[in-house]
Amino acid sequence: MSVRSDELPVGFEVPAFGRSLTRAMAITHASPMKNFHTVLEDARALGYPDIVIAGPMFTCFFSEMFTRFFGAAWITGGTLQFKLVKPVFAGQTITARAVVTGREPNADGVRVELEAWCEREEDGARTCVGTAAVQLSA
Repeated sequence: MSVRSDELPVGFEVPAFGRSLTRAMAITHASPMKNFHTVLEDARALGYPDIVIAGPMFTCFFSEMFTRFFGAAWITGGTLQFKLVKPVFAGQTITARAVVTGREPNADGVRVELEAWCEREEDGARTCVGTAAVQLSA
């Protein structure tokens, strides 16, 4: 998708991206590790109800959302920083979301700044929070 910078005012919500996370997805994503991210018994030994989704999975959620919306601009010049704040377990549904928080005109167009987060469908809790930015042509 090609989006113009003038279509993105502060407060604009990027179309969300969500998916249910299965054990198979978690294991495939975190392999070849053998720990609470891939072994149910290890997760339960630590008091978790299921396999804990590894943090890099959320990079994938954000990248999918931003690539679908910003296209090549995200791939060639997007930045993302986030921190994990609540665990996510296999079987839960997670949605990545973002909202435009700033616009900085520059010689190449506009740098769009965003607040980004993932939330659990089951309770709405934010599981990771951060910021992103992308350079768009004028």
